[in-house]
Amino acid sequence: MAKFTLRERPGTGIDLPDLNTSPNHVGDQVLIIDRQLEDRHGNLAGTFVFWGTIVKRFAQDDIVVAFEATNNLNKGMINTQGVIRFNDFTLPNGVTFAIVGGTRRYKKAHGTVTGKFVAPDVLFTFRVF
Repeated sequence: MAKFTLRERPGTGIDLPDLNTSPNHVGDQVLIIDRQLEDRHGNLAGTFVFWGTIVKRFAQDDIVVAFEATNNLNKGMINTQGVIRFNDFTLPNGVTFAIVGGTRRYKKAHGTVTGKFVAPDVLFTFRVF
């Protein structure tokens, strides 16, 4: 098993729509393009593309999204999918979702990713089998 943690680099990529200003209704699409990921030393480790659909809305800034994401890392791609409540990133255990495949070094990848907000960062811990 390979285990590694990457930090979401703030202010990178494009968010469509901007989740802070859009109404966020059930059925709306969420797209994040080329958000950068860095290793524990601050080196660029890759980017990710996230595509999802809002499936539940508790409040403007509290939504549940069914998603698929592709993490384009230096050693290959890791594909993930799941259903997450964005506000759960702040919980002690964060949110965990599935690794469902990949390319190159991660060609037969499966496992989990746990996303967690650890102020001021969002960290993703990959457990790849």
